Amino acid sequence: MAQSGDMLDMRPTLNHITVATIAGLMAMGASSSAAVAPLSPENLRKEAAHIITGRVLEVKSRTRKSKVETAFGIHRDRIFTIRLRVTGVAKGKGVRKGDEIVVTAWRPVLRIPPHPGAQGHSSVPKNGEVVTVHVASREGASFVPFMPNGIRIEDPEPAG
Repeated sequence: MAQSGDMLDMRPTLNHITVATIAGLMAMGASSSAAVAPLSPENLRKEAAHIITGRVLEVKSRTRKSKVETAFGIHRDRIFTIRLRVTGVAKGKGVRKGDEIVVTAWRPVLRIPPHPGAQGHSSVPKNGEVVTVHVASREGASFVPFMPNGIRIEDPEPAG
């Protein structure tokens, strides 16, 4: 009989733990965003402010506090600054063949606690590669491609 009495004493504690767990999961779900689906080639062409092809001159990266994931926790993103020489412009004004432009891309590096959500740009080129960038917007002097598939690597082998 002593055992059933002990079980009765634990019920309020278990109920509190269950309620706290459910509330925590609901809060995490409310703050989570979904992964971004790739755009079709037609939608990339239609929605892009600019479509620029160029050869990558330099890729730099740095890690910073995430501006994408704002939920509670420790969240860091790797920001890529891609400098390229324009070899062609299929859409958009203000950019000409031979210009050097900067394209900014990102990927998550750290998510504590882990959160589902946007995973950044799926392709980040290397020096010497030829890419086509479908630009969603501009942030100052930098072009920002659509996420996740706004950067397409045309020439997978760097010039060397």
